[in-house]
Amino acid sequence: MKYTLKYSLEIDFQSSTFQTLPALAGSGLEYLDQLLEVLSQLVSQTGWPESQQGEFLDYATRDVYEFGLAIRREAAEKRWSVVAALMRPLHERSEYVLAAAVDSSFHEKFLKYLDSQAARGFTDRPRNMDSEARGTIDRWATTSHGQDGILEISKSLNRYGSLLLHHGIGLSGALANNMETRCRLLEMASGRVLCALANVLLAIQALGVNDTEAWYKAKGIVSQA
Repeated sequence: MKYTLKYSLEIDFQSSTFQTLPALAGSGLEYLDQLLEVLSQLVSQTGWPESQQGEFLDYATRDVYEFGLAIRREAAEKRWSVVAALMRPLHERSEYVLAAAVDSSFHEKFLKYLDSQAARGFTDRPRNMDSEARGTIDRWATTSHGQDGILEISKSLNRYGSLLLHHGIGLSGALANNMETRCRLLEMASGRVLCALANVLLAIQALGVNDTEAWYKAKGIVSQA
């Protein structure tokens, strides 16, 4: 099914990207609740390194959970424009987590960028730290991890998310009487939370702090996707 939103873009919900998402993702909020529950447990149970890198990872992971929780709350209220807008920052935070875990210099580059911008009164052209994170992950995947299914799905969903963030005008009104498309958008949002969860799991594993009940529980959910 293709659906063209009045002031937005045409979305092909039969594309390979959507076919790979869990069937439960668009059936209601229960699947999203399951993902958020294990994300919350990861936040409380993960023992990040006692270092600046570990502090960065802790804060960024908490951000991932907060964005996911906000998506759930907005979806429950059928505020689909806000749901769409939150998907990209959720994804970018999860990429910060993974990049900072696989490359200990990433958080230093991040802080250096912020300090540089502050020193110049935020007048410099913004640097895309999300691109820096993505490049770090791609290099790591090429040399160490390999391109697994979740990483590839995550890239595809990110393209949709970027378009919806900037061009998804009036989604809530356009979808008010379109149950099928609302379900597909919820499927996309749940898929974004799933991919963010997968990035957090990979980060925890990369640092060897994954021997927790929460990590194994979350790993089981991601593996079933």
